[in-house]
Amino acid sequence: MNIRYTGNIFATALLTVLMPALVRAQQGGTTGPVGVDTVMLNPRSATIDIGFGIKPIRQITSSIATVFGRDLQQNFNLNLGNTLYGRLAGLSVTQGGSEPGASTPNLSIRGLNTFGGASNAPLYIIDGYISNGTGTSNAFMQLVPEEIETISVLKDASATAIYGARAANGVVLVTTKRGQEGPLRISFTTRQGFTQARQLPGFLDAGQYATLYNEALTNDGLPTRYTDQDITAYQNGSDPVFHPNVNWYKEVLRSTAPVSSYNLSFNGGDKFVRYYVVLNALNSQGLYKKFGDQNSESSNSKYSKYNFRTNLDVSLSDRLTAEFKIAGSIEQAKNPADYNTASTFSLVQSLPPNAFPVYNPNGTFGGSSQFANPVGNLLSTGFYQDNSRTILSSLKLTEQLDMIVKGLSASAAISINNFFESGSRKTQQYPRYAISRSATGDTLYGPAIGQKTSISGAEETLDQYRNLIVQGFLNYKRTFGKSDVSGMLMFNSDNVTVFGPASDPANPTANSTDPYKHNNGAGRFSYAYNNTYLAEFSAAYMGTDIFASGNRYGFFPAASVGWVASNESFLKQSKAVTFLKLRGSYGLVGNDIIASQGLSTRYLYTATYSGGGYFFGTGNTATGGYAENIVANPNATWEKEKSMNVGVDVTLFKKLDVSFDYFNRDRYDILVASNSTTPLFLGVTTPNLNQGKANNRGFDLAVNYRTTATKGVQFFVGANLSYAKSKVVFNAEALQLNPGLYATGQAIGQPIGLKAIGFYTADDITKRQADPTSVPGVLTEVIQAGDIKYQDIGGPEGKPDGIIDSYDRAPIGNPGLPQWIAGLHTGLRYKGFDLDMVFQGVTGTSTYLGGSTFQAFQNNGQIGDIALNRWTAQTAATADYPRLSSKNNLNNYQFSSFWQRDGSFIKLRSTEIGYTLPTSLSNRIKINGIRFFVNGTNLFSIDKVKYGDPESLTGYPVTRTLTVGATIQL
Repeated sequence: MNIRYTGNIFATALLTVLMPALVRAQQGGTTGPVGVDTVMLNPRSATIDIGFGIKPIRQITSSIATVFGRDLQQNFNLNLGNTLYGRLAGLSVTQGGSEPGASTPNLSIRGLNTFGGASNAPLYIIDGYISNGTGTSNAFMQLVPEEIETISVLKDASATAIYGARAANGVVLVTTKRGQEGPLRISFTTRQGFTQARQLPGFLDAGQYATLYNEALTNDGLPTRYTDQDITAYQNGSDPVFHPNVNWYKEVLRSTAPVSSYNLSFNGGDKFVRYYVVLNALNSQGLYKKFGDQNSESSNSKYSKYNFRTNLDVSLSDRLTAEFKIAGSIEQAKNPADYNTASTFSLVQSLPPNAFPVYNPNGTFGGSSQFANPVGNLLSTGFYQDNSRTILSSLKLTEQLDMIVKGLSASAAISINNFFESGSRKTQQYPRYAISRSATGDTLYGPAIGQKTSISGAEETLDQYRNLIVQGFLNYKRTFGKSDVSGMLMFNSDNVTVFGPASDPANPTANSTDPYKHNNGAGRFSYAYNNTYLAEFSAAYMGTDIFASGNRYGFFPAASVGWVASNESFLKQSKAVTFLKLRGSYGLVGNDIIASQGLSTRYLYTATYSGGGYFFGTGNTATGGYAENIVANPNATWEKEKSMNVGVDVTLFKKLDVSFDYFNRDRYDILVASNSTTPLFLGVTTPNLNQGKANNRGFDLAVNYRTTATKGVQFFVGANLSYAKSKVVFNAEALQLNPGLYATGQAIGQPIGLKAIGFYTADDITKRQADPTSVPGVLTEVIQAGDIKYQDIGGPEGKPDGIIDSYDRAPIGNPGLPQWIAGLHTGLRYKGFDLDMVFQGVTGTSTYLGGSTFQAFQNNGQIGDIALNRWTAQTAATADYPRLSSKNNLNNYQFSSFWQRDGSFIKLRSTEIGYTLPTSLSNRIKINGIRFFVNGTNLFSIDKVKYGDPESLTGYPVTRTLTVGATIQL
């Protein structure tokens, strides 16, 4: 068959590879079963990617956890990070919101390890190349499970040392799928379903609002605002114009929004060319109503993402092979009123139900000088669209050098990656009108608030980066009798150029084209004797341009050992212990993503100057000039961490696998303010110094149990448990009168606030009026019975002083990142049916009830149902909410333990039920397999916060998703 095509090189390569395979497919061929694997492999016999190399799990002496991409396909998620809840021991995944295209989860490995503004985020590696970007621009988050073979979390120094000064926070390592030799295998999967808000904030209606607002005014000694007739009108809806009762959530949101996904993959090849090609499309309409259908100058909310990947392995000769990968993601998000929904939900959560009607009698939008109209904003302020594209491309050539040294090979690789995000704003203004009723009952319209304008457009660059990576390798692998020897030498150089928004006053270097440069020489040597005695040494010599010359390079070594005790004679015949390995590692790693203390340059060692003024003469005449900014620090360097890990892997009765790791991580050279070492009277703004220290220790536990098929039934369960406890060892803090204000000695991220000890009673107020120091209170606030009472911890002499102020703060609650994280992945198969479920549970974390959703009437705002059990004279013994106040109460809404809640939860993150047609039936319709399934994501939560989701209490609501789908294999 002759093919003539003059298109781009990607399409040419794709056609060249696929056409011969398609011809072979037409001539016949077989494929494997559809759906989940019918055989569960013993994980001790598998191999995994350890970073620049493949190694049998039996010989691994590092701490690594792995999940397969096929397991991540069994839920519907728009972001790859959201598929990892509860999957991997040691990996913490916390929800970052649910808005399509605008929310990404936060990933951390073994808890928090640094503070002061430095990054705790892991390093992301995709097929051996560093993934740049943060949040939604991170290429890792843009991947889809269908293109992934495995995701591994590298947790200890032995596993991460080759990444040098980037490795201290751990590494998330992605290996994408590669083509397998054989006839063409085509797989198509589609999912269709809907998403809905799992829980919305509970706000009171207009009648309740008016009743309780009167109560708040009475508490403040002010005349009431609403009459009994007003409250009745709010309740019965008899006067919707002047007594509106608007549920703004219902006006803005719909109950469900459709979602869909499509995935098409091709896999196959021969001994010369192997290919894996995947095309994927995801679509989600947001929870907004279809405002674009109502107004041509608005838009419907929608998000779409299109992924493609082509992985080619080509045998150019008997010794030379090539790996060519090109992949990408195209995203588009569109919303009325703004790029994201944050401002809309902030308004909806503040706006009282009786503020004004959505529409006035004459059809204009209701509104006020304080509050905009959410519906008016979404219909008449235009629409925003952002588009982004990510391109990942790489080429790697490997030459076998057996003619020089048997087992030796050399590789050279280059990767060019690019991310670009643009925005398109179509904006306009609209008028809204406050109304009142005249003495004769007529409707009076106030002056227009805002003016009608025609729609105008603006195009802008929101984010951009490009990355060039060059790598070279020497690999050696050889077996000498009972000895397995392997080694790797690597050189890596990468340049990342970042372009920020066109004008970002908070980041003067946003448009800087100075590339971020890293050079890294690394090596790894492994030895195994009789698969029993294991040892590995790895090291990196890495440099980065962000530090001063002479201080840019560092050496990061690590070593690990292992002993497979089950190979010894005293355990070899054991039927109970079929595998037992003990291992340990120790090493030094670094973190160069450190806080820059707001410098106007990212180079801490460079002095910078900005405009300053001086005053001369008796008239204090001002004269312009320049003054030094923060003093330069030529000694600034990366954080360093000494990491120790001890682990054991055991298999019992060939069915139960257990892995346990204990770790201790000592981080030092953390960049912190020099408050305790440099006096303020020096007269200059001093730089941050590498003085901070932290410790983090804990354990990871993973347990997996599997059964062989018995009478058509097969069952598996995998559980993991992680614990991490951090501590700030030294923080160079300024002297404090109250020892509880020191971060040193506390957990990283420990909240500091006032300790609530109940409510003030009438007796307390009487005593306070007689002697203000006898009953402590906020100095500037008039305290009443029913206000929150705080513990008086300390004053200027370290003793209670009768005043509640910033000196009385102390550690309260737990940090936002959980100390304990558990995951459970379980399922069964019976004949053609299969069931898969993933649970996640966390504890040792606190969530905070803040903002107008929970703090009633602040800035004339909303009141939630949390206030129904407020303090009154009648409910003083049972109340769990302070007295109501129409003022911005400085006492009750302090950051305190009163507003903290236990953030523990158990969530069913995903579940799927499927059925695979019998082979005889699928063959009859001339396909290799077909599977139907129903799945759900984020279905329910068992927690102690009844007012919302403990991970995301405000903003875009947390959603659940239900889909039905089918997979067809040809």
